[in-house]
Amino acid sequence: MYNPNNNPYGGWGRGPYPQQQQQQGGYNNFGTRYQFQTAPYAGPLQSSDLISKVMGLLAFSFVFASAGAWVGMYVLHLTFMTYLIVAILGLVLLIALQAMIQRYPANLILLYAFTFLEGLSLSPLLASYVAFAPTILLQAFLITAATSIGLSIYAWTTKRDFTRLGDFLFVGLILLLIAGIVNIFFHSTIFSLIISIVGIGIFMGYILFDIQKAKYMANTLPNAIGLTVSMFLNVLNLFLYILRLLTILQGSDRD
Repeated sequence: MYNPNNNPYGGWGRGPYPQQQQQQGGYNNFGTRYQFQTAPYAGPLQSSDLISKVMGLLAFSFVFASAGAWVGMYVLHLTFMTYLIVAILGLVLLIALQAMIQRYPANLILLYAFTFLEGLSLSPLLASYVAFAPTILLQAFLITAATSIGLSIYAWTTKRDFTRLGDFLFVGLILLLIAGIVNIFFHSTIFSLIISIVGIGIFMGYILFDIQKAKYMANTLPNAIGLTVSMFLNVLNLFLYILRLLTILQGSDRD
């Protein structure tokens, strides 16, 4: 994990209000950061251009992730060892993207390579749901898509300020990770249910936070790529927690 302090610009979607004089780094699943450029005042046109760029990159990122999942499900059939290799490669690519965020086209290549590997790493999980619980998988996908789109529109149009949630979300995410580790040893269904609900709330909050933060960032490709990584991880984790919640609830119904 990185130290979120002593970073004057912020991180990949994880930090407090962009206009604060002292800003902190951000947090994602891999504990990485990038330094983005802020604008003294990002006008409506500039911020709209940035968010449009982010949404375009995000759409292509999920196309590559879907391709990775398909390859893993129908071509490679990952073993435990190959899964570990893919996970490590994903981390390496994310670190490389952080280091080369200013270099085009390397930044785009690394972004799409990373999202491809993320999809590949999820292929064993998705394959099991396709085989045994396709309805739950479809429900999780539709709920995630509707929730993400709805939250993004609301965050962009509302006058409410969600950019001050950064510190609270960061603390919540750390506690969520600790709770997940603890539950490995207890295997409590109730605890898993609580973790899933809290996880959904945290990543919904991160979507609101990241979308609003874009209003105060300069319209640059590195900024767009950094926000795309944040939003990709937000939506992906939201999907996984919704999938987990539906599995627990529908499993209880069958019992």
